[in-house]
Amino acid sequence: MEINVLINIRDKHLLDGIKEVLTIIEHINESKDEEDVLIFQENIFVTPLFILPLLVYVNGCKKRIRFQNNSSYLNTIHFDDGSLKPELIEFIAFQDLLRKCSTKTYIPIVSFRANSQYTDERNDILSAVENLLSAQLKLQRNIIVGLKYLIGESVDNIIEHSDSERGYIFSQSYPTKRYLDICIADNGITLLGSYHKMGNNKYTDHLMAIRAANEGISTKNLPNAENRGYGIRTSKKMLVEGLSGNYVMLSGNALYLKSKTVDQFISLPKAATWQGTIVAMRIPYVNEKFSYINFVE
Repeated sequence: MEINVLINIRDKHLLDGIKEVLTIIEHINESKDEEDVLIFQENIFVTPLFILPLLVYVNGCKKRIRFQNNSSYLNTIHFDDGSLKPELIEFIAFQDLLRKCSTKTYIPIVSFRANSQYTDERNDILSAVENLLSAQLKLQRNIIVGLKYLIGESVDNIIEHSDSERGYIFSQSYPTKRYLDICIADNGITLLGSYHKMGNNKYTDHLMAIRAANEGISTKNLPNAENRGYGIRTSKKMLVEGLSGNYVMLSGNALYLKSKTVDQFISLPKAATWQGTIVAMRIPYVNEKFSYINFVE
């Protein structure tokens, strides 16, 4: 089946793009063909919350999905080749590639090995990404520390809970508006699967699981671990209260939105179920009063 991706998604809201990507996933899930072709128009512009979930879904899909792509933007961010995998090139070459993006407003789609044995490799990759963001946006020290915490906590959740072979990170900044949209994703067992894996079966659907995770309930199913959770509460508080940002989480068919004016859990149609977990953050990056230490528990 051919699926025409006739979109041009802007950035008015952090959620811009999620409806479109879930629609495409529904079409793919409903298709009976052995192969589907996604046809992208030429001058496409999309948000991280569209492009990264779509790419990670395609990478983990059991059927063959091809891209027919005339977009130079998608080529540049390594969408066509399924992400930039640092372990396939020398690390100095990876660093050089990122340096070439220092005058751009995006980082390429980077995927990293999620197994705990690759901790040092992963830390080096994330440091290179964080250094690139700092150089692109000319970040003040207080924002750099907060950004590293937000990225680190989201990636740690992938390593500890997802059972995913790889994690993914992608960002797009908007210098005239002074904010950064960053998306971190995996195609692992979802939050619900993580609770069940640890023997906690009282959560029976994705909506219950995403509520529990955002209330700070650990997957460990132990009384003394109940308040440790995933580090999500601290990240949300730092982002929303400290930086006036927005937070989005998608796991299975459950969606969570958090800002200063919104705190909402949504159950999506089962046909749009995401196999894995996505965290997206809109991070305003000019804030002289922000102090990381005020939010660390």
